[in-house]
Amino acid sequence: MKPSGTGRTIVIGDVHGCCDELQDLLRVLRPAADDRLISVGDLICKGPDARGVLDWARATPNLECVVGNHELRFLKHWKKGTRSEEKAYDADAYRQLGDGCEDDMRWISGWPSFVTGPGFLVVHGGFDPSEGLEWQSRSQLANLRRLPGGAPWYESYKDKRLAVFGHWARRAPVVRDNAIGLDTGCVYGVALTALILPERRLVSVPARRAYRRKENWDDA
Repeated sequence: MKPSGTGRTIVIGDVHGCCDELQDLLRVLRPAADDRLISVGDLICKGPDARGVLDWARATPNLECVVGNHELRFLKHWKKGTRSEEKAYDADAYRQLGDGCEDDMRWISGWPSFVTGPGFLVVHGGFDPSEGLEWQSRSQLANLRRLPGGAPWYESYKDKRLAVFGHWARRAPVVRDNAIGLDTGCVYGVALTALILPERRLVSVPARRAYRRKENWDDA
């Protein structure tokens, strides 16, 4: 965990290669050098400019990135040396990343599965509240939405520490006393959202267009 200093903590929701919207959001947020920036993961895939997003991320020294399920899938391809489980949109992301992909994968392989700070934690997907975060797999932390039985994981989360997550695209943020979901479907044409701590202020910018189609929204 990096020290937060005297600045804000800004947690940015799922970007998915939407570099223009990321820049729109940053113009509103105007982050300072002593702000702690955290990405919930899924910086790449589905959108138009994974290269631009990763170039920004690598050039931002006060940014920490939690690994998302899309980064984990790319890491799996990289480690196996095969793209046999490639998604339909992965080819676009590989093309966007270009010759820098190998170096990107080495960098992304060092991203943590979660980060913490004063009174909060950030994870990409979710976690089983009955188990410690450190005992749960990277895959579970990046992919989990529902617990056995079908209920959203955060409905069983009773800790007072704020859990901030992405992964589950909704048309509006999930806002609970102890959990906030930031994936507001930018790549699907809705918005890119960030959370400013400690005041718990949400900031969103509209998507410029829908880059992918989403037919079924789970806004429960």
